[in-house]
Amino acid sequence: MAKILIADDDPVMVKLFEFSFRKAGHELIVCREGTSVPDRARAEGPEVAIFDLMLPGLSGLELIRLFKSDEGLQAIPILVVTGQGRDSTRDELQEAGAASVFTKPFSPSVLLARIEELVSPKT
Repeated sequence: MAKILIADDDPVMVKLFEFSFRKAGHELIVCREGTSVPDRARAEGPEVAIFDLMLPGLSGLELIRLFKSDEGLQAIPILVVTGQGRDSTRDELQEAGAASVFTKPFSPSVLLARIEELVSPKT
């Protein structure tokens, strides 16, 4: 299946991702802060990334901007999970390049379906 990079500092969220995604057969790369994310992405080549908006080091928004300006990372689809449900936050994240924004609480099965849609071969 897919290799998924997750950047989230909340241990409960990481456990939720691990349970849901590994059960579906996906491989995970977990970063608990934003600073290490670009190097891990370059080294391990994920097919999709999930960023929490509020991270130590680099925020999810800063990571999106960095990925979209980096030729080696810009093709990786990025999903964002956030506790900030404001439309302005969602709009800013999508304008920066997020493929989807999920507001907490969200359905892991809906997130998983979106991941599988993004990584499935286009016909």
